Amino acid sequence: MFFNALVYLTRRFVKKPHDITIDERGAGIVAKLIVLFYGDEGNAPEIAEAAADGAKTIRFAEVDVRAGAETTTRHKRVDSVETLAAYDGVVISAPAGRTHADLATLLDKFERDGGVSNTVFALAAGDGQLLEQLSRMGAVIVTARPDADPLHAARHLGARVAKVAGWVRHGLGHEAEHEHDPGHGNHHHH
Repeated sequence: MFFNALVYLTRRFVKKPHDITIDERGAGIVAKLIVLFYGDEGNAPEIAEAAADGAKTIRFAEVDVRAGAETTTRHKRVDSVETLAAYDGVVISAPAGRTHADLATLLDKFERDGGVSNTVFALAAGDGQLLEQLSRMGAVIVTARPDADPLHAARHLGARVAKVAGWVRHGLGHEAEHEHDPGHGNHHHH
């Protein structure tokens, strides 16, 4: 039994580099995360970097940090809903209070395009009402225990989002596999 599982996993996941395409990688075990921050004021960029550092501790996670609005930092700005849709997980860091106008616009477009379902979201800093909005939109929400040190909390949350996004990506890969192979329906991992 163990040998059969090992053979299956080897055939399923171990490929020569020249055999891997961008589309195929998307169906594999690599979880892609984006950490978005809004505003240069306060500690939103610093918390975003901490969340990204935490996510990078998870094996196979690919992590990008982007500014959601104009910024004086070195980060590229997220340019479109299509950019956001390419990620399995989104961690948001924004000043507390009301939701930044650029973030509200981006999420509205993301929802209209149907990109929210099966995307993992977390809020490292910002307005908690944002999570309620994302939940109503059908997003997968990840939270973490409060911590007196916001950077430690952000690192922990980033790692947690990377794990959950990887699990969701893996599960969706199996779902797509089963749609194409109806005789595979009784196979389950233990």
